[in-house]
Amino acid sequence: MNKKTSMLFGASMVSMLLISACTGGGKEPAKEANQPKDVPPPAAADAPVKVSTDPVTLKFAINFSWLSEEERQKYIVDPVKKKYPNISFEWINLTETSLDKVIATGVIPDIVQSASPIINTYTDLGLADNMEPLIKSHKFDTSKISKAGLDAVKTTSGNDYLIGLPWTIQYSATYINKDIFDKFGVGYPKDGMTWEEMKDLSIKLTRKEGETQYRGLEPDVPSRLVSVLSAGYVDTKSNKASLDTEPWKRVFTLMKSIYDIPGNENYRWVPSAFDQFSKDRTLAMYPGLNYLPNFKSINGINWDIVQYPQFKEKPNISMQVDEWVLHVTKQSKYKDQAFQVISSILSDEVQTEMSRNARFPIVTTKSVQDELAKNLPYVQGKNLKAFFLSTPAAPVPPSKYAAYGSTVSQEAFKKVMKEGVDINSALREADEKLNKNMLESK
Repeated sequence: MNKKTSMLFGASMVSMLLISACTGGGKEPAKEANQPKDVPPPAAADAPVKVSTDPVTLKFAINFSWLSEEERQKYIVDPVKKKYPNISFEWINLTETSLDKVIATGVIPDIVQSASPIINTYTDLGLADNMEPLIKSHKFDTSKISKAGLDAVKTTSGNDYLIGLPWTIQYSATYINKDIFDKFGVGYPKDGMTWEEMKDLSIKLTRKEGETQYRGLEPDVPSRLVSVLSAGYVDTKSNKASLDTEPWKRVFTLMKSIYDIPGNENYRWVPSAFDQFSKDRTLAMYPGLNYLPNFKSINGINWDIVQYPQFKEKPNISMQVDEWVLHVTKQSKYKDQAFQVISSILSDEVQTEMSRNARFPIVTTKSVQDELAKNLPYVQGKNLKAFFLSTPAAPVPPSKYAAYGSTVSQEAFKKVMKEGVDINSALREADEKLNKNMLESK
């Protein structure tokens, strides 16, 4: 993830107690005198479950490097305090420790934030539970949430039910330096272009002027392109490496053809690719994730965005779903209150505020999406609709071997470019390395 780094809660179903009131002699039914104050009356069949308003402190495990203190306050603490003043938080910073180490101390969070590509770091710990009964009892409408986002929770967790709810998702687009296009008299790219069309355009922009080498296009790391084809490092059904396959060969072939453009071979991968675009200003086109907040400190560049390039056989499909997911743990004693927190984060009010600050919303409500980056004056007038023109590709189930798979796949591509190793041989060797690593790790 560019910096990056997606709530299934075992929900106790609230028993509906049907009280038969016996009437006799015209007398009204007797009231229950000893009902505990903190136990709410039964809810009507069509009403959300009644939740205790007693003060409660929820343990919330989240990676602070993913979400700043300002954002936690703005999107979580303040909205929850306004609607549910009885709820407060005890934060568990997963930047300083890992979730498994937290659990080992005997501390069980009530809410955990994970991410779809690494959701296994949550599901492997025995915390996950079917959240759908909880969703139902709270009458929460999931239809406003991205279908791709909901499906990704099921796919990546290996379940046919939801163990969590996504709350923000990555979208991708192509960043263009219009100054370079103007310099060489080349027309700007348009929404809907294929990789091949963008590559052809980049040939006109890859030039050397004096001591400055301009590059037309940087395709980014192989794993991001292959995710468009819904392929990964490991076939989780056979538990075998899946690098020596057609999707990887397709991506390596495309990337090599782009880097083989004379003058475009000095490839840059994250984060230096964005630096080459924004600081060196020698890169004309960079397809990537959400960099909108980064432009706050970037001045003097005439930039814009267009739709992420697509494979011919995958029209309007971008990188696979990369989303943050909120879970209520199976062991939580405050599942209903935890869900109230999640429903607050998924409210149109909070999602709109996120959208205005360029934190992509998970809801597909047009009025929310239309507010994208409205609070960022430096992006006004940009082609922001380009982000929503593509649908994220279907994700693949995550694997604990993904980190090593990423390493060997990038090493394989470098051998292709630096050592002249043919693509088939490089991928076959990478596949063997990954399989060996998997066997040794068992």
